[in-house]
Amino acid sequence: MRIGSIVLAAGRSRRFGPENKLLAVLGGAAVVQRTAAAAHGAGLDDIIVVTGPDGDAIRDALIGLPVRCVGCADDRDGMGYSIAAGAGALDRDIDGVMILPGDMPLLSAASLRMLISVFGAQGGRRIVHAADARGAQRNPVIWPRAVIAQLSALHGSDGAKALIRDAIAVRIPERELHDIDDAEDFEQARHDVTGTGAQS
Repeated sequence: MRIGSIVLAAGRSRRFGPENKLLAVLGGAAVVQRTAAAAHGAGLDDIIVVTGPDGDAIRDALIGLPVRCVGCADDRDGMGYSIAAGAGALDRDIDGVMILPGDMPLLSAASLRMLISVFGAQGGRRIVHAADARGAQRNPVIWPRAVIAQLSALHGSDGAKALIRDAIAVRIPERELHDIDDAEDFEQARHDVTGTGAQS
């Protein structure tokens, strides 16, 4: 079973400050590099990174990883457009696609493999998503091939959450669900990675 992946990296990270949060260095690697490396380590196929205004810098941060970068035009800012851009570029022979935000640098390849295993056990016919300790839906999400056309048609700032139906929740460690929106989130992630508040 071939499962593609879309790493969302087109956001402008306005809440983070002047620097793009995806390029901030955490434990010796850029945030987006850590996320893409987890996808690669999990054995995901056709890793597509959707980029925006900082596309060149993000490509540079991902040198050495087997990814394809796909641009999402500035005037079509929004998660829906980013997902559509990635879904439209996927290989035609994939059986499903994992969508993961680029700002989740604590995700482990082992947890992604667990999601993949559950998806495979369902024959690739059910949506599988990460869940927190309470069972609430979190990212990443694996989508069956049958839904990819709908993902390709998304637009605006809304993501794909409204498309989730008959899904299987898979609890993964709470710390891995941490995403980075602002400087405080980044400091917490750095503490989790290094065990201290010191600069990495």
